[in-house]
Amino acid sequence: MPLARFWKTMEDADLIREMSRGKDRAFRELVQRYQSPLYTYALRFSGVKEEAEDTVQETFLRLYANRHKLDASKSLKAYLFRICRNLLIDATRKKRFTGQEPSAQADPSPSPDERIHKKEWQAILMRAIETLPENQRTAILLRHTQELSYAEISEVMGLSVSAVESLLVRGRKSLKACLSKKASLSRRVAAGRNHS
Repeated sequence: MPLARFWKTMEDADLIREMSRGKDRAFRELVQRYQSPLYTYALRFSGVKEEAEDTVQETFLRLYANRHKLDASKSLKAYLFRICRNLLIDATRKKRFTGQEPSAQADPSPSPDERIHKKEWQAILMRAIETLPENQRTAILLRHTQELSYAEISEVMGLSVSAVESLLVRGRKSLKACLSKKASLSRRVAAGRNHS
């Protein structure tokens, strides 16, 4: 088996042990494995490409700095998302403290015509998610964009599984109400244009 494929087949726990022994290739494999899901989560949470990139980079720097302290029996995925979440929350609080407004648009590049409707829907959904309280927003994003289990979300957020379930139920209910209002308003606006 080629060496590169060998690293890809290793479990997270084995990579953690190899990384703590000084094997940088194990660290690179973990970065390759988790960079994309962490970036997706960070971008959806913050809405700012550069902030998402910086947060993911800092997450991996902290992983590397703590490589000798990691417990290979615990979920690395949950550990990484917890670090990322905490960094995002800190950045959000810092923005509020300094009076900076979060960016309204995550990706300023124009989308193709056939994707306009989908992009509009995603923007509406993300704006609705941004209105959720911090814990509900985190639980929703971890569950629905990163497909973490309730137990993993519980570990990331430092809450019980039942508390995570409750956050998800309340978050979904709030999103449904918010999106229903937007859909109703859109229908009224469209009906008003048709009668003009």
